[in-house]
Amino acid sequence: MNIKNTLNELNKVQLQNYCSAKEFRNNPKLGKERGLYWIWTDLAFDRLKEIKNNHNSEVPIAKLIIEREMLKYICNIKNGDYRVVYNGIGGYSGKQVKTKCSYDLRGRINQEFFSNDPRTGSLNLMNRNQFNIDNWAISYFDFNENENILKQLSESNDHNSFYEKFAKILEMNWRIEFGHPILNRH
Repeated sequence: MNIKNTLNELNKVQLQNYCSAKEFRNNPKLGKERGLYWIWTDLAFDRLKEIKNNHNSEVPIAKLIIEREMLKYICNIKNGDYRVVYNGIGGYSGKQVKTKCSYDLRGRINQEFFSNDPRTGSLNLMNRNQFNIDNWAISYFDFNENENILKQLSESNDHNSFYEKFAKILEMNWRIEFGHPILNRH
């Protein structure tokens, strides 16, 4: 197992899957399975400090920017004026997505933007002051479409276990390799 090679390949794919949040929202074919996702913004840290919380469960954007903006190992991956500020995992256990559940990759990304439910610890971007979807973008790595990359991690031929087996470790190790997104709490 060569985790560094896998992370570099995973990162290439997620950069290729970069799109505006508006494009993602309007194309239901994107991100339908399970994998990792990244949220990007072109907002400067000073603008992010102005974002107010609606409830205690959502990510405290302003607080995290104030505490972390000068730290050395904050992720600094950019695409033009956009930079990675958050990443996570989204998917379902087992062999198939369960109907009427929002736990696929697409559903989890949409929760970050549009869920004001105090039971979730989402970014809740749409419900924040001065939200403009044009300031946001996403990228993702779909486990089901990229089994060839994930096979480096295991001698197992059970493809359906790649997500369950490797999602959390790849999320954590990606942060160690490429920097911790400033808005991730953990």
